[in-house]
Amino acid sequence: MAESETPVYLVVGQDDEYYGSEPSETAYDRIRDQYKDRGLSERRINELVTLDVKDAAYFANQGITNQHGGGGTLFSHDPDIMGWLFNR
Repeated sequence: MAESETPVYLVVGQDDEYYGSEPSETAYDRIRDQYKDRGLSERRINELVTLDVKDAAYFANQGITNQHGGGGTLFSHDPDIMGWLFNR
């Protein structure tokens, strides 16, 4: 992934019932480290990888009480998330 500079957008609920946000945060850090090891600039790394941890209000404001299950529905309809993906 680092070799091909594949864009990655990690999004997770802060209080995800199954995993929490820690595995996504760890993956984000590892991806960034791989890009740094390849010599990419901070600016380029920021273009390629994003971590978006949604707080409870993000879900509650949209009537979702289960972050893990509800995230799949909300994230795929979120114009900011989908805009990031489709503009890469």
